Amino acid sequence: MNALYEIRVSGFYKLCLRVFEEIRFPFCFSNFSKKMYGNFVHTFLLVYKERLNVSYRRFVEIAEDLNLKRMLCIKRIPHYTTTQKFMQKVNKKVFEKMVRACRKLLNLKDVTASIDGTGFSNTNPSHYYVKRSKEQDKEIKVKNYTKTMFLADNKSKLILNVKTFSDKTAETTQFKQMVQEVHDILKTILADKGFDSMSNRKHCWKQNIEVHIPFREWKQNRKGYGHKPKHSAKRRRALKIFNKTKYNYRALIESVNSSIKRTLGSYVCSKRADNQQKQVTIKAITYNIEQIGRTIKINLYINC
Repeated sequence: MNALYEIRVSGFYKLCLRVFEEIRFPFCFSNFSKKMYGNFVHTFLLVYKERLNVSYRRFVEIAEDLNLKRMLCIKRIPHYTTTQKFMQKVNKKVFEKMVRACRKLLNLKDVTASIDGTGFSNTNPSHYYVKRSKEQDKEIKVKNYTKTMFLADNKSKLILNVKTFSDKTAETTQFKQMVQEVHDILKTILADKGFDSMSNRKHCWKQNIEVHIPFREWKQNRKGYGHKPKHSAKRRRALKIFNKTKYNYRALIESVNSSIKRTLGSYVCSKRADNQQKQVTIKAITYNIEQIGRTIKINLYINC
């Protein structure tokens, strides 16, 4: 009889709970709430939904078939609008913290990381946003993707940090913040020519981080105007330090971009821009948890 009441918890659930506890997110937003589900239940459902890559309505039906309510110890699966409202209520920075907290589960140190940008297609943009943009400027083209930046470990293929934005923000402006938030575990940073800036290099040097970024090539315009810029002392130092062999390992982050898009989808279905950014960040959390699970299994197999 006891076997009938046994609750089996998956490894994915345990890892998701570990990550949730690392950021010390409160169980509920208010002491006067009903406490029927709790913030972890909603977070787990959001992450599991992205793992299955389905809509909110379809996920509720699948959750009932998988009997997730027994594993989560709840009476019933919440309505799909409840999960939607939870994602709208939670700040994007909370999900970004969860992405950064994943590295603590593997205890990463002296990491060689690569940084790169990519995009996730917006299959369901807001009709009113598109209409307003066309009215303001007939020549404007509405962006049909959510710009995303990943900072990933070359060895474990784990995403260390993520930034998402829907406006015309340049990727270079986010470089310092992404490095600063995880600087305690970084040893080397690899980036392409798009991040060629002495300001970015100086920021890494101050944190005792080795950085390898190639320099942009100087070219004359069609009329032959222009002059070759003079290299300062610090720029000449960066030229000497730059190692082409180490920089070539930056291509490993392309496999991370490809993996997350092939397994979890290369598109987002949310209408609002802020929800689109949150959905991409939740995809990064889901990818990290699955990657941690595979890494732990491989280590156990090797040790045995």
